[in-house]
This record gives sequence, structure tokens and C-alpha cells, in this order.
Amino acid sequence: MLLLGTKERRLSMSEEDKVPSISPGTCLPWEQVLKDYGPPAGDESLIKDQWEQLDAFAYLYLWWWVQR
Repeated sequence: MLLLGTKERRLSMSEEDKVPSISPGTCLPWEQVLKDYGPPAGDESLIKDQWEQLDAFAYLYLWWWVQR
């Protein structure tokens, strides 16, 4: 929208300032965990499944508190 007497100005955000796209129902995605901590020392698929279940539970718990 352009108002009278003002010039159009486009704001650009740096990559650091952009909000990451996280899928719904997720607090901390598995890809971020791998980036922060490195690959696990065991069966990655087993640990990933457990992480995603725990993360989904944490999301539901936080959402429940917000809705109270």
C-alpha cells in the first residue's frame, strides 16, 4: 500500500532474521537436532521415531497450557 507523500520502501530480512518453517505439531524438528548434536551413536531411525513422538507430546502439552 502506498500512502500519499511517502515513497515505497521494501524491507528485506537477512537469512538469520527469517522465521524457520517448522511443520505443524513440532517444537524442534529432527533435522535441527541432527545439526545441533550430530548423528546419534545408535540406530538413527529408532532414535528419530522416539524423538518425534516426544516432540509431538511436548507440542500438545504446551498447546494445552496455552488454551487453558
